[in-house]
Amino acid sequence: MADARGGPPKRALVLSLCLSDLCHERMLTLCMVMAVAAVLGPLLILFGLKYGTVETLRERLIHDPRNCEIRPVSSHAFTVQWFEDTAKRPDVSFVVPTTRQLSAAVELSPVGAPDKSVSLDALPTAPGDPLILENGAKVPDDGQALLSASAAEILGASVGDTLTLTVRRMKNSGFQSARTDLTVTGILPVRAGALRSVFISLSLLENIENFKDGLAVAAFNWPGELPRAYPLFNSLLTVLPTSPRPELLFKLTNNTGFAGRKMLSREEASDIAGLPMPDAECYILLTTKGSPAGMNNIEAVRNILAGQKAALFLPAPDAALSLSDAAGHDLGIFRIMSAGPLDSVAGTKLPNVFPWKEGFGRDIPSAEQWLKILAPTGRFPGGEQEATGEVTLGGNSVRFRVRIVPSADVTEDTVRAPLRFIGMLGILQSRPLFWDKDLREFLLSKRGYAGFRLYASGLENVAGLKRYFEEQGLQVHTEAERIDDVMRLDKYLSLIFWLIAAGSLAGGTACLVSNIYAGIERKRRELAVLRLLGLGWGAFIRFPLFTASFYAICGFGAALCLFYAMSFVINTLFADHLQGGESLCRLAWWHPFIALALTVLIALLSGGIAACRAAAVDPAQALRDE
Repeated sequence: MADARGGPPKRALVLSLCLSDLCHERMLTLCMVMAVAAVLGPLLILFGLKYGTVETLRERLIHDPRNCEIRPVSSHAFTVQWFEDTAKRPDVSFVVPTTRQLSAAVELSPVGAPDKSVSLDALPTAPGDPLILENGAKVPDDGQALLSASAAEILGASVGDTLTLTVRRMKNSGFQSARTDLTVTGILPVRAGALRSVFISLSLLENIENFKDGLAVAAFNWPGELPRAYPLFNSLLTVLPTSPRPELLFKLTNNTGFAGRKMLSREEASDIAGLPMPDAECYILLTTKGSPAGMNNIEAVRNILAGQKAALFLPAPDAALSLSDAAGHDLGIFRIMSAGPLDSVAGTKLPNVFPWKEGFGRDIPSAEQWLKILAPTGRFPGGEQEATGEVTLGGNSVRFRVRIVPSADVTEDTVRAPLRFIGMLGILQSRPLFWDKDLREFLLSKRGYAGFRLYASGLENVAGLKRYFEEQGLQVHTEAERIDDVMRLDKYLSLIFWLIAAGSLAGGTACLVSNIYAGIERKRRELAVLRLLGLGWGAFIRFPLFTASFYAICGFGAALCLFYAMSFVINTLFADHLQGGESLCRLAWWHPFIALALTVLIALLSGGIAACRAAAVDPAQALRDE
């Protein structure tokens, strides 16, 4: 038989008595349920407005990739390495280089209708572009284009149409045009941007920039010049047999491309040139500042020194040449030294260890005639041979074919290179080169990029990336202020909600406690009779707890119905200001469960206070009352 102090039959009996009591005092019960609903209903509506408003703004921010976009305010020179390092950052989801703004201006027209051409801004894109993917479009490949809404409207274009892209450049006081056809793969919605723009692959945009720079574009048969590399130098060593006059020294650094001038001793000059210097009166090292010197600068110095019986040396940059044979076997790493002078002092024998024509002049059509190096005979006893060389300078590397000529005049671990090759190393310090195996020439690679399109991996990363770029001296434009406004709104609304909720919950708790406590006081005689009949103290504790829980659950149900009714009205009234799937007043699916749990918990705490009073009822009071 069940124990009288708390077995299952007694628990069911207490619940039954509680429900009977609530039904008996149905009007009071209804008032208490409405009181709880009156407290919870406005709180749910207030929280729904706070959550719906902030989440709607947050979703608009998140689903509009432009809010995560970071754009440079002005043009800079960004290297390929800079983009590789930036793309590896965890707070960056996408980055693609952009060309100069002038190079991005193109014209699009329907095929066969050049009179209907429209000027557009060409923007580069690449796989993973969030602006395109978030708007349900496909990233275009080579030969394809993605139009903005305004561009598609003015062109009258739709998906699948073929458009003609026209690029123009100035040449000989006139315009020269180049064309290619592009297939429209998609059209972005208006929210993606209001500008007239076309998204194309980065490689196509680079070809457009090359054409506007006067270069040929083999991929589209666009005419132009080959980007042949040209020699550049950072210093020039001048040897004079007599002391120069002050006006001559002034001329050497005046409009010659050389800004610095330093007097050297014979030993210092020999060390810089890598060759023993002749006995002379004056050794002058001319240096550049900023841009390196070209052939025209060297010619300017030669003209100034005409008749001075001077010798000119072009020192090699501090660089190492890595050599490997045709099979890829390492042949060693050598320090590059200059091989000889540019001019000789009349009547003075100067070392020129090259057995062939120097090939420094502009009459040399191909690098094959001058790209030879002298290497120590002890390292290459087999005679002349072809090899692959690699040099890294200024963060740029280039691999090329070179011919090795063994020489007893070259010391161990060094090679001597002709002056034209030294000049190629000079340009490698400032911009990348590549070796064209068919032309057997050094060609200029792209110097860098003027800007970028970059998207942070999340709204919370925008401000951090902005600070990171500004620390690098790069001014960028972001939507950080707009994002911060939403974050602050969320913070302030949360503070207001919890202040109101605290006051309301305190009032609701007091209402529950006072009502249940008053009920216990009214029923003292009945409770005493139940104690006298054997009902244990545990049952007396459960009685007010069951009552409070009933009030809480029923009141919460009424409040939830009130919330959904009011949220429907609010969202209907403001429907014109909302987009598809948005709600101004709403709750997440898990919010009601959390709210119900908190409501029941507060009710149990309130009932617990009354339960202490109920447990203290003395059974003898029933006898005294009789």
